[in-house]
Amino acid sequence: MRQRVAIVLLSLAGLAGFVLLTIPGSGLQEAIGCILLGILLVAVIGVVVLRLGPQSRPDREREARAREEFDRTGEWPTD
Repeated sequence: MRQRVAIVLLSLAGLAGFVLLTIPGSGLQEAIGCILLGILLVAVIGVVVLRLGPQSRPDREREARAREEFDRTGEWPTD
């Protein structure tokens, strides 16, 4: 539930930032629009990093086992 609320709030912030940048107005309005879009971009990058980070752990463990096998036998193991 909290994740959906966060997604909705970030989406609204991004939409508001886009709207503030597209309608003519003052420099402050454009600055706020850029800030809102920047917050959205940072959040999206954070989500991508957090999703991809744990996926590489099994690959690292498999690589470490293969290196240990190579150190022990002198040959790279075949999968």
